[in-house]
Amino acid sequence: INKEGRAAGVLENYAEGEKYAEHSLRRFVRNRNPEIMPAINSFFTNPSK
Repeated sequence: INKEGRAAGVLENYAEGEKYAEHSLRRFVRNRNPEIMPAINSFFTNPSK
């Protein structure tokens, strides 16, 4: 990525964009709820369990 392209927010090529979009961390969190501590959240939202 060159400096002008980075400022414009445009990736130089398709492969670079795919590498970013399909990063292993992104794939891991793609279908998860956006919670930092799910166990604590569920404890306070469902105290009867």
